[in-house]
Amino acid sequence: AVAVLVLLILLVVLAVPVLVLVVLVVPVLVVLIVLVRLVMLVVLAVMVLLVVMVLLTVLLMLLVVVVLTVLVVLAVLVIIIVVVVVVMVEVVVVVLVLALAVAVVIVLVLLIAL
Repeated sequence: AVAVLVLLILLVVLAVPVLVLVVLVVPVLVVLIVLVRLVMLVVLAVMVLLVVMVLLTVLLMLLVVVVLTVLVVLAVLVIIIVVVVVVMVEVVVVVLVLALAVAVVIVLVLLIAL
């Protein structure tokens, strides 16, 4: 009977710390696992956000480049059109002035002849 009592006491003495360890360690482990999962999720979310931001910035830069090139092309076209128009107007003016000069010369020659 004494041996059985001693065994029971030993079992209780050994079982209590094991139970305490299980009761304390298991929740801590669960919490740690959950925290690790959360941290991983947060890291993943941050990485996804960073990738999205990088992609957006690249897209924005591409858009800016495209807009700038379009604007430059439009500006060049406008400049070319303006230059062509100015040149044509100058040519027309020169032709008109020459025609006027020729007409004046003809009129003067006719007046002198008469």
